[in-house]
Amino acid sequence: MARHETRITQALQYENLSASALAKLTGISQPTVSRTLKKLPVLKLGAGPKTVFALMDASWPCEPLYEINANGRVSRLGDLYRQPQDRTLLVQDSGHQSHDGLPYYLYDAIPSGFLGAIHLKQLANHDPRLTAKSQDWSDRQIWHYLTHYGDDLQGNLVLGKRMAALAADKDHPIRGQGDYSDIVHAIHREPENMGSSIAGEQPKFTLYNGQNHLIVKYSPLCSEDNPIAVRHRDLMVCEHLALTSLNEAGISASETRLHADDRLYLEINRFDRTQKYGRRGVVSLKYLDAAFAGINGDWPEIARDLLQQKIISKQDLSIVETAHAFGKYIANTDMHLGNLSFFMEGLQVAGVTPVYDMLPMAYMPVQGEIRNPEIKLPRFIDVSDQAQETALEIAVRFWEAVMENPMISDRFKTVVAPLVKEIHQAF
Repeated sequence: MARHETRITQALQYENLSASALAKLTGISQPTVSRTLKKLPVLKLGAGPKTVFALMDASWPCEPLYEINANGRVSRLGDLYRQPQDRTLLVQDSGHQSHDGLPYYLYDAIPSGFLGAIHLKQLANHDPRLTAKSQDWSDRQIWHYLTHYGDDLQGNLVLGKRMAALAADKDHPIRGQGDYSDIVHAIHREPENMGSSIAGEQPKFTLYNGQNHLIVKYSPLCSEDNPIAVRHRDLMVCEHLALTSLNEAGISASETRLHADDRLYLEINRFDRTQKYGRRGVVSLKYLDAAFAGINGDWPEIARDLLQQKIISKQDLSIVETAHAFGKYIANTDMHLGNLSFFMEGLQVAGVTPVYDMLPMAYMPVQGEIRNPEIKLPRFIDVSDQAQETALEIAVRFWEAVMENPMISDRFKTVVAPLVKEIHQAF
């Protein structure tokens, strides 16, 4: 009998199988397979001829998966089990989903970027199971992170009862513009005290101001008038103008405001938070691509594949193409797959989120050096004619706003003037 258990266990290492499939694969009679399965750590899934058996990893406990809705209510989505070979299984009342690795919509919770690095330093100092390089984490380390520190991640999913309880009790102290300078000072003095999981390299912090949950990006001190500091402020104003231009054209983008004080601050409303306690689910194009397309190309290429699979809509594709073309026209050289996301309702993709992180990144200083590349008008953008025409029109308005804005330096306006001229001529 032990031999039968070993053979069936081996057969279930890589996939969930029916009793008849197990019998055929192992050469063991189906009655013996059924008796042996009762002695193994397996889950019976489905009913009738669709019944399959899933082998569990007994060394890891099952964890419930919760979502927090727009009103802040925490509800259970299902139970997440670990299986051999780092597979996972989500079991819900309505069925089950098998994944090679973790479910794709959990990977965006991995801390990264400016604030992620701060958070990781703090974790690595007191938790030996985690390192300061989250890109090297195994799925088991990510699972550990989610079940020990996952009460306030981006999006609206929470893994484990303890994290759900913490999320339900979480308060958000109100902080305003008068606190910004002190917050930045604390980041620079003791960065390990300012943990968060919002991705991106731009210096930033998060807070709740009594009306909205914000990401607040900040510049060097306004008293600094060196070229690097000035360029950072120029680009922060450009980001505000780019997102405003998209919104004014009917392309949903993050709502932003500029606040000038000791530094220039760019306030960005978080679209994954609603009211004080509510949340919305999000997933980046990076992990949608990894789960469904496997293209690792540009935004429109992946979006077209997702449309063919009926994961996103034609309207979503139109927005993605327009945003991508707009980015090309404004010299955004950083449209990576983490800079485009989609809402999730339950565990289903539910439309593209507002556009974010949209600015002329070609001019961003790198390693303390100013970049003034000669940018030419793109002669080919792989999007529909309608998307390209709309994007060009928005880009013209954006560049006009840049050239007219008194907060942007004359030096930057001189640098971008040739591109602006080409944009006008094309329009």
